[in-house]
Amino acid sequence: MKFWRGLVLIVTVVLASVTAFAQTKISIPAGTPEDKALNDISAESDAQKKISMLEQFLQTYSSNPAAVAYGNWQLAQQYAPSDPAKAMSYNDKALAAMPDVIDILQSQVELAQQVKNPAKVVEYAVRGAKVVNGLEARDKEAAQTAYQYLDASAYNAVVSEPDAKKRLAEIETYSAAFAGSPNAKNANLVAVGALAEMNDTAKLAEFGEKALAADPNNIGLLTLMANAYVEDPKPAYLPKAATYAHKVIELSKSDTSPNARVTEGFAHEILGYSLLREDKTPQAIVELKTASTMVKSDPVKNSITLYRLGYAYAKSNQMAQAKEVLTEAANVEGPFQQSSKDLLLKVSKPRAAK
Repeated sequence: MKFWRGLVLIVTVVLASVTAFAQTKISIPAGTPEDKALNDISAESDAQKKISMLEQFLQTYSSNPAAVAYGNWQLAQQYAPSDPAKAMSYNDKALAAMPDVIDILQSQVELAQQVKNPAKVVEYAVRGAKVVNGLEARDKEAAQTAYQYLDASAYNAVVSEPDAKKRLAEIETYSAAFAGSPNAKNANLVAVGALAEMNDTAKLAEFGEKALAADPNNIGLLTLMANAYVEDPKPAYLPKAATYAHKVIELSKSDTSPNARVTEGFAHEILGYSLLREDKTPQAIVELKTASTMVKSDPVKNSITLYRLGYAYAKSNQMAQAKEVLTEAANVEGPFQQSSKDLLLKVSKPRAAK
């Protein structure tokens, strides 16, 4: 359902400033013809002339991988401000000559961000991570700033991917490259959210249960799993939805994070909806009423909760309460705003006399 992305706690990672680092260095020996040519190019102040000189440099030294990598990288930097897509094409030529230069891979990540291509951000960040992961311990420690930048860039790219199927594929690629990253727990949330959007409860259950086995008290993951189970049309998942909702409620009581009250309230909503689906309407109303007092600061969760509370009142023939709650729900900009308006019209119609 469309409201799923609003339920996922999206954590945007602040990108650390990057200190240039290249384990596989581009080395042009001093005093060589290549070195002299590059000194002349560096001294040129006219941008267009510098581009022409770099193109000539690449033709002259096309058999030297280091020269090819460096020349294309410099051309990429010339085009980056005005034409990032063209800059990326030059960096790709540089990487074809020397695939493991972290500086160039970082440059590609930045350019992919500029052209708003999350898949490419993930691709180059993962390539960089593989380079860092293959280093000796001392070199790997020196590369941590670059690694953290690549990690944050890839994670943010995954989160920003609007297509759930692509997001899932990207998160799987990300998780394999950045295993053990502090963002790994959030990556699991993103994956579960994507599977929920795809309405693939079976795969969601398989993936989510493994993630919970490794991190059984992850409140965010428990909440997403509970909500996915209660939303599934098949009633088989309802007992587990209730179990996880109860656990979230208990864990939330000792949670001091700013969003803890809303999370606890939404767990009450999940529990209430589970009871409603089991035709235990009086018990459902109790849970949904509790939820409604706790989720007001979150329009998505508030919209869901108020609609279902209004529906529960109507189902139990408490029309005055149903109208009051649905009137409030109709004014909340959330996924059930229109449904609340429609149901309010129905319960407001005069009832035929017996």
